[in-house]
Order: sequence, then C-alpha cells, then structure tokens
Amino acid sequence: MTAVRWKVNWFILLGLIISGVIFYMLTTSLSAQAGGGGFKLKPMGLIGNGDTRNSYQPWPAFEPEPPFQIVFFKKKCAPVLNYSMSNLVLVKKQWSIAQNERCRGLYQKFVSIFTFEDREAPLKLPPKFMAKVKHWLGDSEELLKQAYNQEVIHVVSEYTREHTIFNSLRDKRPVLPPEVSEDEYFKSLLAETAKSCDFCKFKELTAEHVFGRVESKHSFSASNAFKLDTLHALIAPKKHDPLHWNLEEFLDLFGLVKTWLKKAHKHYPEAHFPSLIWDVLPKCGASQVHPHLHVMFDPMRYHGQVENWRQGANAYYKDHGSNYFTDMVAIYSVLNLTVTHGSAVAFASLAPKRDHEVIVISKEADDDFHTLLYLVLRAFIDAFHVKCFSMGMGLPAIGVEEGKIPAYARIITRGYITDIRTDMSSFELFM
Repeated sequence: MTAVRWKVNWFILLGLIISGVIFYMLTTSLSAQAGGGGFKLKPMGLIGNGDTRNSYQPWPAFEPEPPFQIVFFKKKCAPVLNYSMSNLVLVKKQWSIAQNERCRGLYQKFVSIFTFEDREAPLKLPPKFMAKVKHWLGDSEELLKQAYNQEVIHVVSEYTREHTIFNSLRDKRPVLPPEVSEDEYFKSLLAETAKSCDFCKFKELTAEHVFGRVESKHSFSASNAFKLDTLHALIAPKKHDPLHWNLEEFLDLFGLVKTWLKKAHKHYPEAHFPSLIWDVLPKCGASQVHPHLHVMFDPMRYHGQVENWRQGANAYYKDHGSNYFTDMVAIYSVLNLTVTHGSAVAFASLAPKRDHEVIVISKEADDDFHTLLYLVLRAFIDAFHVKCFSMGMGLPAIGVEEGKIPAYARIITRGYITDIRTDMSSFELFM
C-alpha cells in the first residue's frame, strides 16, 4: 500500500505539472421528468421520447492492460528523452514515423481520440507593463523571455468533444498562499456547522425514499428533499468531517451506494443507469459541510457528461470496432501517465475538465476501484493539502449490456476554500 501511495503522489504531481490553465467545451443533453409510483418520461417534442437504449451496441469488454509497456514504447515507438506536456507534440511526431506495426496500430487510435496542436503566441509589452508582468513571474528574467513568445498547446478529445488549452508559462507563475489559514478556517467551519447539521440527525431531519432507507456501520441513505429525478439519493457518512476518513469508512460509504442501487432497482426495475457526484465544502457548491454523495439512477440514459462519454465511446466502436475506454487507457499507459492498483487504473487527464483532473477507471466498481480512488483522494488531501474538490462518477449499467461503460470517476480540484472568488468562469461554462 505504501508503494502504491508513493506512486499515486508522484503521479498526481505529474498531473499538477501538466494541468496549466484549462478551457473546455461542454455539450450535455438531459431531459427527464419523474412522477407517481414509477417513471414517466416527458417527450422532447420533435426529437422523440428520449429513449437512447436502442442506439447503442454491445461493445467488447473493457480491459485495463495495455498492449505493451512503457519500456517497449520508448524503445520502439517514440524514443523521446523527456515525456512532458510541452514535449508531447515531439512525442507524437516521433510516434507517427515509427516502423513497428504495434506502434503504428496504437498511433492510429491515438490520433483518432486526440488532436494536438502546438501554436506560437507572441506579444509585445510596453516598458511599464513589462515590469508588472516580470513581477507576476517572480521577477525571473528567464520567464519574462518566455512571455514574449509563448507556446500554447491545444488538446481536443474528439469523441467526447472536450477541448483543453495548456500554457506552461501560466503554471510557472508564483502562487501566493491564502491570507486566511485554510486549516483554521476549516476547523471553525466544521465546529460551527456541526451544531445545526441535518445529516448528523439524519433519521429526524432528512427525507427517505418510499421504499425506505439503507444504513451501514458508517453510512446512511436519504432522499433528496428537492429531487432532480425519481431516484435521487443522498449517501452520506455518519461522521460530520468531510476530509478525515479512513479506508474502512470510505469503502463502507461506497459499499452503501451499491446496496442502495440494488434496493432501488428491486423497487424500480426499469432503472438502469447510475451516476454519482460529490462536491466537498461550500466553495465547491456543496449545500452542507457534512459530506454527501448525490446518486442518480435513470431509466433511459446517464445524466450529463457520463452519457456524453458513452455516446463518444459508441461512435468510437462504430469507427474502430474496439472498446474506447480500453484504447484510451492504453494510450495513457504508454505515455507513462497511469498508476494501477489491482484491476483499477488512474491517470492524469490530457483533456481535463478543470484543474488537475485525475480519472480512476475499472471494469467494475469493486474494492480495487474504490481503494485506488481512496488513495488518489487522500493524496490530494494529505500530500497536496487540497481541501476542496469535486468528483463525477459513472457506474456500469444494471440490466443493460448495450453501450456498457466501465466504472470511472473524474476528480478535479477547486482552489482554496477561503477564496471568495469563483473558480468557474465563462471559459469553463461556454468555451
């Protein structure tokens, strides 16, 4: 476990280095209304009733093992000495002329999934403004030289329609610590909110589904009081603290997610597609400090970006006849961006939705998956002192084989918890 934890810490540091400033293109499609004792879907006018199940095909099963290892890749495919974000265009160039058949086969999948564009971005600086820019760059002459002719790398994830821009110079700017101690702020916030926390008295102050709650040693379920769907659950630990939990408590929490899904499916067998989100602390949008997962269980499709990835994976299968997630993990593996734990894989995203995105993926949401997810989150919290993060998760469909996704989680950091400024802007929302 210690070796894996060390590698996770190293791997997240790599993710921090390559992240830069992030823009993304977001496309979502969601329309479902629920009511009564079962599901009732409202048709979307001319585009039909929203049932997407017949548009998918069964894919080959997800396999986390890459077709070859990084040593083979560096020797036969792209013998670049420095595997970094700024060098990725050179890696791609060398890979494109590789003679080895296995290298060329994976390269064709690589350029199908990702588009990389390296662009120059020169500028002029008036003397007064030049002094200010130099100060922003820690009064570094070397960084100031780079500012005059910046390198911008565009990464497009073609099948998921996500677009990221990296500028390494932005990452080199000194980051000032928050004026207010995050530790002191967190302690004060935790103590103050515990006094009136609804979740700390969940049997009295939270709603439940008509088929009842589920409960475990460390966790409980509730129904969201203001639902977004028929099956919209809250799964929460009994402990008020959102940052200090051990592996036993973490596995218990996600074990209860499985228990709730089984119970919900028994009462609503037409539900098939589970997804989950988790925001930690108010800076991330959490309505309460007490940690809680939102679980959605839809009859027709996944919610939001999870369905977007599923659609992209289906288009990829039609184009290549292989599993999108298998080939994506293979690409990240040969680029030395992955860490594994049993059957689960984690990697630093090349097309992150926001800062420092790490993705954890496995065929099933089993103990390997949840343990690696735990290690990634604890590395963020303990090694990099992140107190504010958001996570989205898609889980394999229940009772549907067509277009079956693996279990995956996307984790992003959200900045200092004491910062009153939002970390989202029009760039993230509309670009």
